[in-house]
Amino acid sequence: MSATQRGERLPRLDAFGRGLLDGAALASLAVIALLPLVDLVMARLFWSGVPSSGPLLEHALLALTFLSAAVATREERHLSLGPGAEGAEGHGSGLLAAAEAAARRPLLLRILDSLRKGLARGVEAGSTAIFFWASLSLLMTGFDAGQRTWFIPTRLLVAAMPAGFLAMAILALQRKGLASRLGALIGLASGSFLAAPAIANLVAATPALAGSAGLAAGLQSLGAAAAALLHAGVLPLCLLVVLGAVAGAPIFSVLGGLAMLLLGAGGSYLELGPSEAYALLRGATLPALPLFALAGYLLAESGAGKRLVAVFRELFGWLPGGEAVAAVLACAFLTTFTGANGVTILALGGLLASILSEAGPYKPGFARGLVTASGAVGLLLPPSAAVIVYGVNAQFIYGQGADLDVTSLFKAALIPGLILVLAMCGAGVWAAKRSGVPKRKFDRKAAAAALKPAALELLTPAIAGGLYFTGLAGLTEIGAITVLYLAVVEGLVKRELGPKRLVAAARKSLSVIGGTLVILAAARALSFYLIDAGAPEAFTAWASAKAVSPLVFLIFLNLSLLVVGCLMDIYSAILIAAPLVIPLGALYGLHPAHLGVVFIMNLCIGFLTPPVGMNLFLASYAFRKPLKSIFRETMPFFAIQLLVLVLVTYLPFLSTMLLGPATR
Repeated sequence: MSATQRGERLPRLDAFGRGLLDGAALASLAVIALLPLVDLVMARLFWSGVPSSGPLLEHALLALTFLSAAVATREERHLSLGPGAEGAEGHGSGLLAAAEAAARRPLLLRILDSLRKGLARGVEAGSTAIFFWASLSLLMTGFDAGQRTWFIPTRLLVAAMPAGFLAMAILALQRKGLASRLGALIGLASGSFLAAPAIANLVAATPALAGSAGLAAGLQSLGAAAAALLHAGVLPLCLLVVLGAVAGAPIFSVLGGLAMLLLGAGGSYLELGPSEAYALLRGATLPALPLFALAGYLLAESGAGKRLVAVFRELFGWLPGGEAVAAVLACAFLTTFTGANGVTILALGGLLASILSEAGPYKPGFARGLVTASGAVGLLLPPSAAVIVYGVNAQFIYGQGADLDVTSLFKAALIPGLILVLAMCGAGVWAAKRSGVPKRKFDRKAAAAALKPAALELLTPAIAGGLYFTGLAGLTEIGAITVLYLAVVEGLVKRELGPKRLVAAARKSLSVIGGTLVILAAARALSFYLIDAGAPEAFTAWASAKAVSPLVFLIFLNLSLLVVGCLMDIYSAILIAAPLVIPLGALYGLHPAHLGVVFIMNLCIGFLTPPVGMNLFLASYAFRKPLKSIFRETMPFFAIQLLVLVLVTYLPFLSTMLLGPATR
């Protein structure tokens, strides 16, 4: 074959691979969206739902997690703490262009940058390799060949986990730049060596390979060498992974890498890592996360954002600062559904900032600061994914019989969440009065004209909340109903999202869904190690020995979680920090729901905490302004949110007043 023929064929093969990966991920998302609806209708009409719908839904979520995680790897949309491995600043998503072209940098800086890229890619590929081999071994050792889910072999469904990690490993090798590719190659080789014990178990469980005594003996020796290296060098290896986080390795690979290193060093089976991820993804409420994220993308990709802003402007524009109130409410509305504050800033940030700047003497810096600070205010309101994840994890930690579930946590977070929203609205009103923003009269006709085209979108939270709090449907069913409702509204009624644009919106949501769910999977593995190693008990014993007062504990909790919130995404922080914090909360007599609200609010405000709060980087990208300017413009709103945090922390009745007497 000639070079020209190869050059023509490779892009086609690449397009085929992209289409196959996207198609499989979208098919999994479609199952998650449609199966709960069919099951709900059949249960209401025939008193019996779809047979084995629960296991089918669980495995569809498993497939979606790791296939869409591979999409996030391909599009470089995984969250990270440091600069992206390819030289972009901020959270691994290519958010800020490099300040200088690489060719113009001094030689030393170019060498250091190459080392950084290589380390980041090495940690990513190494962690991916370990998880691939461990999940493949789990597939063969943890599931019988005759086991079925409905009529489908369970092994075939669970195979999505190693398939996703394999795709991520291949994609890591295809990165641009010699340093990135070399780092990925070294990482894959190192990760495969450290996974030798799992590979040995895999070979022993595979009939076609188990008969080779030489292969089995060789792998046993290799596994023993890997175990010895892990036992002796776990600290430097963990330090290397942490340095990889600073260099820009994705958060999931850092958390997963630490979990697998610590499990291996402790003599545990490496298969426990993917096994815990599998157990987490089988949670009954977790399929709601991608559904609400998809609902948020349907809103963001249609003209709903502009319609909502227009409604809020007309309803509150008569107030001084009415446009600022409209901006805050629009941010809260969209963030509540997407569960990802970044979508709100990137989708509506420019629009809202321009509206505020045009409304009167609002300074551009005030507009940018308000929108940036409002990017996460909806994460305490239903149906926020953050509340769902904390509720699920807290039930796991508290155990059976705990007086905390997702419903009670939503009730507890409602008033604090509204206070946070109102505080940001109040900041806009105060700034308007101070700046002399002109007021205008309330125009009923204009309000009705704006309300009419947005009425169907505004009904969305009412429908979701009504179904949930009346008990007519669970979170997953409500998520599916919300997606169907918005697809009908935006596709058939508004005619803004035709079939192609609906699919495009779903495709666009994959990287966010995959990036979030794979972090949850990796964080669960690390959380399992911490719990199994007795870290919560040791931490609680240490804290009780200090004999500090509840007041001092709450101050320490707030400061610690603000730091955690600016260094980690909210979902991994929940799974890793909650097992340490919840026993301490019980020790000091804090109500579980109050502790959960304080925990989540701290992490939300952590998005604004300098120097690496995620919203600061996202706003710098969205507004094309230097990070220092965003710091300065956001600080007044950061201070306001801290005051709300103090209020909610030290007045627990704000979190418990809506709970029943039995749980108050």
